[in-house]
Amino acid sequence: MKIHAYFADLTRNKFVDESELIKILAEKGALGCLKDAITKPDSEREIAVKRAVSKLPRFLNSDEANDMLYSFAAALGWKITKPQQAVNAQQTVMPRPQPPQAVDAPQKSAASGTLGVNPAIGSVHNLDGIDWRVLSVENNKALLISERILEKRPYNVEWKDITWENCTLRKYLNGEFLNKLGAVKSAIAETRNANPNNTWYGAAGGNATTDKVFLLSLYELVKYFGDSGDLANKRRKDNSGDVDINGWSVNDQYNSARMSKYGNEASWWWLRSPGFYGDTAARVYTDGAVYVSGRDVNNGTGGVRPALWLNL
Repeated sequence: MKIHAYFADLTRNKFVDESELIKILAEKGALGCLKDAITKPDSEREIAVKRAVSKLPRFLNSDEANDMLYSFAAALGWKITKPQQAVNAQQTVMPRPQPPQAVDAPQKSAASGTLGVNPAIGSVHNLDGIDWRVLSVENNKALLISERILEKRPYNVEWKDITWENCTLRKYLNGEFLNKLGAVKSAIAETRNANPNNTWYGAAGGNATTDKVFLLSLYELVKYFGDSGDLANKRRKDNSGDVDINGWSVNDQYNSARMSKYGNEASWWWLRSPGFYGDTAARVYTDGAVYVSGRDVNNGTGGVRPALWLNL
């Protein structure tokens, strides 16, 4: 079957046979077939194919599929760069100064087990057997995030539209996880968290929440790990009104600061902000790129890096 027919099917039905589609996409000549499909003088077909391509991550729930999109876009003549190339290009061509709040390389605390009165930004302290990185110190409180990915869990056990307020990961972090903490538990401050909509795609972030343990939002991530300004850039839209596929993620000089490991392997981790749709959540990829488009909320391979404000 012609490749453009599969893309057309995707615009109508999300239950396309994914394994068959991936196989066909990888076949010799598939890129040429796709290019022929959208370069014909049928504007409606072109719009349909672009719309299908823009929605592929929703249906092809794999990192390989995302990589494949970059190849397709390049074959079609759309300007796009793979994440690691984008990082190198920005560092070489137009480096940006690192803001004062950007996180430095981790420094182990000399007094493991205590933060002290004024802990250094970027320092790492072992509390209750967990290494915590200091992201900010404000009003006699320190914002901490686990230095490593502590475990892997879905954002929500069921694949459906969900916000941070009602997801199962929030319930777990403020229940079972919180109760497993030792002496640090009594020093955790309750935090009122805003949950803004996704700035690129408009997916609803939901109501503000009061949490003791939470995940960072997209906005907090760039605030505390380094802000290149890319998250604030509006994604342009094509003539069908769909978001242009050139904007899946933020890839900048702060990728390395955002990377984390699960065990000995680099792994991706969840943010609490919504992704492209209400049934996806934003994430930080294994190379530190920020996937604003997110991943299906029921994906069980998502890493968990809890964050909390600790009274000093």
